[in-house]
Amino acid sequence: MMAKNEKIKVPLQLVELEDENYHLLLETDMANGEKVKWIVDTGASKTVFDINMNGFFDECEDKLTQIESAGIGEGKIKTRAGYISDMKLGNFTYSKMPVALIDLSYVKKLYKKFADENIAGLFGSDFLVKHKAVIDFNKLILTLTM
Repeated sequence: MMAKNEKIKVPLQLVELEDENYHLLLETDMANGEKVKWIVDTGASKTVFDINMNGFFDECEDKLTQIESAGIGEGKIKTRAGYISDMKLGNFTYSKMPVALIDLSYVKKLYKKFADENIAGLFGSDFLVKHKAVIDFNKLILTLTM
């Protein structure tokens, strides 16, 4: 068990979707042992997960079910709320991580086409601020305070 306020270091992957169009990815282990990739997105206000990835999340009712997301693809996207159970991030197991559930098909197509990566979600500023994230671009390490 980790001590409160312990720092973890998570390796990052830098991908270039187009010339000088860089994005950071990280990998997590889901409860079933499957490894999935996430975009580290400091411009996203909420952490989101692909609603099409059944079996990885539980839906719940809260204020997120009433909002729509913009900026990911074309037009407005209906958003649902949920949480992911027992996801391993570095050496930390995150229980019941809250996420907005949206259709990430558009994002997944882009990353598959340009970087041959299958994206499960985006770590947004809600998660990054909560865990005092520090991104070291030189070493490609994300440091989080858990």
